Amino acid sequence: MEKIIIIVVAVTVLILFFGFIIILYALAYQKRKNRYAKEKQEMESKFQAAILQTQVEIQEQTLKNVAQEIHDNIGQVLILAKLHLNTFPMIQDEATSVKVNDTKQLVSKAINDLRDLSRSLHGDKIAEVGLPDSITNELRILQNTGLYQTMLNVSGNKYRMQPQKEMVMFRIVQECINNAIKHATAKNIDISLLYEPTVFRMAVTDNGKGFDPALLQSADTGIGLKNMKDRVDLIGGILHIRSSPGHGTKVEVELQNPEI
Repeated sequence: MEKIIIIVVAVTVLILFFGFIIILYALAYQKRKNRYAKEKQEMESKFQAAILQTQVEIQEQTLKNVAQEIHDNIGQVLILAKLHLNTFPMIQDEATSVKVNDTKQLVSKAINDLRDLSRSLHGDKIAEVGLPDSITNELRILQNTGLYQTMLNVSGNKYRMQPQKEMVMFRIVQECINNAIKHATAKNIDISLLYEPTVFRMAVTDNGKGFDPALLQSADTGIGLKNMKDRVDLIGGILHIRSSPGHGTKVEVELQNPEI
């Protein structure tokens, strides 16, 4: 009887021992599996971030090339045309004189507009003057058309962020303005910048026709809105888009630790 008890106890101990080994192996396997999944997710995140970074760099280089082309070629041609107009002899016919003077003014306006456009496309210029002044220049271009009312409100103690962060913020402003004009047919565009020690907030508001934010989840989402989200993700910001049909649109960007 004692032998049977000993055998039962021994078998029970062996079963418990092997069960414990199996549990340890299962836990170790699950731990390795979780670590592998985490590493895979981190690699995918880094890969996506690298792709976004490359896309942004390509876009910025393209815009820089366009800005350089405007400045070096189109701008120079217009300057030359203006110089030629200034060499015209005095014209006695009043109607012709008025047309020549009007043409000079139009060429001068085109030169100034192209200069502003070149500056707004050229990333180095934006980094040089800073975000508020770059936005001011962008709104001045819009205001000069006589078709839109704009306003920029800056609160808090201004500071410079990393060039890439300021660049992203400025490109979002440009995209918002483009959407407000092209899609929302807005007439008023207001921009606010809030500088706080540990957070930066930017809001772009228009009085356009608005839209249903639920449509942002569809496959038909505009590439401009996707670009905004990708750029904000790239710098670790948070993007909010608030809108409803007939009530305009407000795009908000929040950036924690903006100076880092």
